[in-house]
This record gives sequence, structure tokens and C-alpha cells, in this order.
Amino acid sequence: MDNQLLGPALLALVIVFILAVGLGFGIHQLERRRGLIERRDQPLVGDGISGALGFIGGSAAFLLGVLMLTSIDHFKATEEIARAEAIAYSAAFDATAAAPVELRPQVRRDLVCLMRSVVQDSWNASEANDLTGDENTHAWMIHAFATLTGVESERSFEQAAIGRVEDQLAEAVSAGQSRLLSARAPIPLPLWVVVYLSMFIVFLLVTVLLRPYPLLEFIALGSLFLLTAAMIWTLAAYQEPFNKHDGVYIAPEGLEAVMTRLQDAYPGPAWEPCERLADSERG
Repeated sequence: MDNQLLGPALLALVIVFILAVGLGFGIHQLERRRGLIERRDQPLVGDGISGALGFIGGSAAFLLGVLMLTSIDHFKATEEIARAEAIAYSAAFDATAAAPVELRPQVRRDLVCLMRSVVQDSWNASEANDLTGDENTHAWMIHAFATLTGVESERSFEQAAIGRVEDQLAEAVSAGQSRLLSARAPIPLPLWVVVYLSMFIVFLLVTVLLRPYPLLEFIALGSLFLLTAAMIWTLAAYQEPFNKHDGVYIAPEGLEAVMTRLQDAYPGPAWEPCERLADSERG
């Protein structure tokens, strides 16, 4: 799924750039016809305008920087959630070693199929920004808890093991829900308005002030545009950590590694292909 923020954000920047530069050209031509430019060594340049340009440009850069760092923090926090989810599934499966022998194969089977569904189906839901999750994953989660709920053992260590499996499974499910809810972190519209309004004024002032120096104007405007576009791309990419198309992506590598370790440590029929308990909207 394409990044829902990146395209509109860059398109808005292009529109702002074109409007600001066009208006700057118009102001310069108007001042030239009025005969004001020829009477100035530095056309339209003064301490007031230079100070305004510095303040507005600095404010826009600061805001973009803060938004970019916030997006990166969101990405890192989501990475930690995915890692915690994998660790919880690993701990739940390891705890089955002390579970009642007659129940152990079924519990492990449920966990294997649940983890496989998380890696495939639930991750697809994250990529699609579906905050409700996946139907097959949810069905396997219910099945796993139902299996654990019906277990009773006279041996205290076996009952304690089942309790640990339940606790770790609940923690994994909670982390999975947090992962789904972290698929997007929208930036409030007022912040975007401030960013684009600031950049409009910066582009406008740079165009007006440097119009008599075309090469310098081209370099300044080009540098400003490219830097701003790079910052917007960065914050947009990190805002959607499960998008594969913008170079920033959290893959289910941790859970896949956990499953590889568990299969090597606990081989058996639990690792046979899993049936589907529900149809996923994404196939």
C-alpha cells in the first residue's frame, strides 16, 4: 500500500513553491515598472525583511525538524512494540514445556498457527493501516485462549505453567493490538498549515530578494526546495512504519526468528501446515 501522506505532502509543497515563486516574480516586475528597483543598490533588501526572513525560515525549519524527530521516535517505539510481541510469543511457547503432557501438543499447535497468522495476516493488516486487525489471527487467538481456559491440573507446577502461557499470550496479543494502532500517526492539520504557510513566505521572500541575481536565486530556491522535500519525505515515511514502498519498513523478522528457534528446539507435528479458521479481508 502506498504511503497515504507522502504524495499529498510533496504535492502541496510543489504547489506552494510554484505559487510563491510566481508571486515573487510578479512583485519584482511590479516594483520594476514603478521604478523603485533602479533606485536601490540591494532591491527590496532591508534589515526588516532580512530579519523576517530569518525568523520565518528558522521557525519553519525548527517545526519541520521537531515533526521529523517525532516521526522517527514513533518508528522506534513501534519497533519496540513488534519486538515485545515476538518476545512474548517466545516466552509463551517456552512455558509449554512444563504444561500437562496431554495438553502440550494442542497448546503448541495453537501457538504455532497463531504466530504464523500474525506474521502473514496480521502484518498485512498493519501494512493496510487496518486498525481492526485480521480475522484469521483473531480466530486463532480465541482458539488458543479457549484451549488454555479448559485446562486444570492437580500438579501445581503444571497449573503455574499454564498460567504463564496465558499471561505471555495476553501480553503478546496486547502488543499486537498496539502494533496495529501504531500503523499510522497522523500529523494534525494545523501543523501542516503552519509549515506550508512558513515555506510559502520563505520562497516568496527569497524570490523577491534574489531576483536580480538569477544564478544565486536558482541555487537558493533549489536548495530550500530539496531540503524541505527531504524533511517532509522523512517525516512522512517514518509516520507509516509498515509501508514497504518508501524505504522505511518494520518487517516481522523478530517473530520469524523466534519461530525458527522454537521449531529447532521443539520439533514435532505442531509445525505442520495450519488450516484457516476465518477468511481475511486481504486474502
